Amino acid sequence: MNIGQRIKMRRKELGMSVDKLAELINKNRATIYRYEKNEIENMPYDVVEPLAKVLDVSPSYLMGWDEKEEEKYQPTTIAAHLDGEVDDLDEDEMQKVLEYVKFLKSQNK
Repeated sequence: MNIGQRIKMRRKELGMSVDKLAELINKNRATIYRYEKNEIENMPYDVVEPLAKVLDVSPSYLMGWDEKEEEKYQPTTIAAHLDGEVDDLDEDEMQKVLEYVKFLKSQNK
């Protein structure tokens, strides 16, 4: 799997549109499509790092140096299911949401 395929796969796993990804890393839609089609050779680190952060994976995973999908941050895919209710939460607030979800899950055991 190449970097473009990893970007596209992870973006879709997160339920993120191309436009949203482009906005989050300050690129345009066409550039994201070029990344996903693997049309850009030697992607600079100053692009890989923000992509990895937004996609919640390590830069080494995106580059293909690490086949295991190591997540740098706690998963935030729950946000995709909340219809924009958490779009304006920062990382600390999202961590609290995750802790609450874990708490709720522990109550069902």
